Amino acid sequence: MTMSLVHGPAEPRSLRTAGALLRLPRLWLQRHAARKELATLDAAQMRDCGLDPLAVRREAIKPFWRG
Repeated sequence: MTMSLVHGPAEPRSLRTAGALLRLPRLWLQRHAARKELATLDAAQMRDCGLDPLAVRREAIKPFWRG
């Protein structure tokens, strides 16, 4: 096993890639839920939160796989 001076033992590249792939569906679900909730806000709620309605609309319509 190789050592990294900063992070300790380095994981083989295949393990890092597999870990990232396993985390991806969770990230997608989080994005989907957050964007679905944004889509339910009305203009008054957006103003109360200091959000720009146009920016909220753009974010809410993005597909879950886009960051």
